[in-house]
Amino acid sequence: MRLKLLSVIINFLIVSIVISSCLSSDNNYEYSTDATVHAFKLDTIYGVNYKFEIDQIQRLIYNRDSLPMSADTLIDSIKITTFTTTSGIIMSGTPDTLFNTDNYQNLLPAMNSESGLQFKVIAADGITSRLYRLIINVHKEDPDSLVWHKMASAPAITTTEQGLKSIVLNDELFVFNAPNAGYKTSIVPSEYSWQSITPNLPTNTKLNTLTNFQGKLWVNTEEGAVYSSTNGINWQKQEALSGHIVNLLTAFPANEISRTPTQLSAIMKSEIDGKKYFCITEGATWVQQDEVPEDFPTADYSACTLTTSNGLNKAFLVGNVSQDNNEQTVPWSSMTGYGWVNLITTTTSHCPALTNPSIIYYDDALYIMGGKLEAFYKSATGGIAWEKQRKKFLFPTEFASKGTSYTISVDKNNFIWIIWGGATNEVWRGCLNKLKKY
Repeated sequence: MRLKLLSVIINFLIVSIVISSCLSSDNNYEYSTDATVHAFKLDTIYGVNYKFEIDQIQRLIYNRDSLPMSADTLIDSIKITTFTTTSGIIMSGTPDTLFNTDNYQNLLPAMNSESGLQFKVIAADGITSRLYRLIINVHKEDPDSLVWHKMASAPAITTTEQGLKSIVLNDELFVFNAPNAGYKTSIVPSEYSWQSITPNLPTNTKLNTLTNFQGKLWVNTEEGAVYSSTNGINWQKQEALSGHIVNLLTAFPANEISRTPTQLSAIMKSEIDGKKYFCITEGATWVQQDEVPEDFPTADYSACTLTTSNGLNKAFLVGNVSQDNNEQTVPWSSMTGYGWVNLITTTTSHCPALTNPSIIYYDDALYIMGGKLEAFYKSATGGIAWEKQRKKFLFPTEFASKGTSYTISVDKNNFIWIIWGGATNEVWRGCLNKLKKY
């Protein structure tokens, strides 16, 4: 028994000598000086994983996509599921204490704060360290709410028989109340200021046919002439396109998928049979297409164009209801402008009949509004089914008392403009919080 114990002691001494010899050798062991954060992740917020970026230059940890408004009730007690460093040594607080990622954390001090929460990462050498700031961006406004602001009004927009027609060209918003009278303003906030204009259009110009095409404004007259303008004031007659045009409808943008250039859709009257036909042009001549159905809107109408999920163009148009149908506002649709089909439905999910309806494509959905502006009707199904909006995407209740002498436009910055003429004479601008650029 003693011999066995002696053997164990001798073996232990030999191992100790070997280890001591190795440690006293000329080999130098260097510990890592890496004190960077390699990954950071919070627990899910309402079931969603929000990605956090790490800016190593500014030593900043932050989320690009803001958390929902109500997330403050979650980040006051939440787990940091990933906080990856080389050493695993993270300090926090004053004085510095070892940070425990197993615990639930109160991260409210990091919410929308420039100073944020500070963390110190210590490298494996025990000397090198880096300070990081954690900033958690949380929406201060409901991103899906439509917010309206009253703007400074034009001096005096009188209402004429033709009503009002607004349209946006580049950075300018135009409002015409007659072929030779109107106003314009910049849509840029710092340059917003109305000024009167005197267009040189013929008195028989049909203002409801105003449309954008090839970076210009286009319109036609009662006698079928077509005019265009680069500034909304000076107009030139397009001789090659004039003579038989009843209505300019809308423009289709250039499309790489269908390999088509920008095209203008319209209605023309045939010299041969006197019937009305849809037609298109690329700017030189009109090409006659399908015959226009009898119930197609040709008086007060509104149109918009969008790009479908497969990359093709699609236009929608609505107008006042026909005498045969006084229950619903019927959208018409076209992929090319060659022909238009109505999207009438026998279900209850239709848009009700509205006077002077307007249609817009906004936030990846179609919206129809009209009458006293009491509600928006939304279609996320390409104009097939419509649903009245009862929360968030709303008009102010006071709009219903302002009358129906108004015109609606949407600018490139996602602002919906509504301009009332006559006794109301007001200008309002609305935008979804999540789409606001300024």
